[in-house]
Amino acid sequence: MKTKALLAPALIALSIAFAACGGGSGNSSTESGSAGPSTSDSSGSETAPSGAAGRSEKVEIVEFTYGPDPVIVQVGGKVTWLNQDAAPHTATADDGSFNTGILANGKLKSATFKQAGTYTYFCEVHPTMHGTVEVVAKD
Repeated sequence: MKTKALLAPALIALSIAFAACGGGSGNSSTESGSAGPSTSDSSGSETAPSGAAGRSEKVEIVEFTYGPDPVIVQVGGKVTWLNQDAAPHTATADDGSFNTGILANGKLKSATFKQAGTYTYFCEVHPTMHGTVEVVAKD
């Protein structure tokens, strides 16, 4: 009887946590060939002199959202996701070309994009979370 009494509040708390989700990405990391993005643990931020697309951009995960969204980088540029939420999140490409793996609070992971295009992604933990990386040719 005590087990059932403890199980109900735990299930309610879990349901609330999943309902609060808003956008997202994945929970595993993949290196890809020269055409697509690759992932790494390093980060940095270098903005292009024109102020347009940067060589390196950071996406912060706050309150179950990715920001900025979309994020724009040059071909060969890197995007770093930083989880600022208490809940774990991922950034997983819809096409499987990149996956950060599960990011706990304060953790980060990067992907380098070697080909121009639009890459949509989501959170595997919170599938209603979505984001976009736009990769543009260098000026």
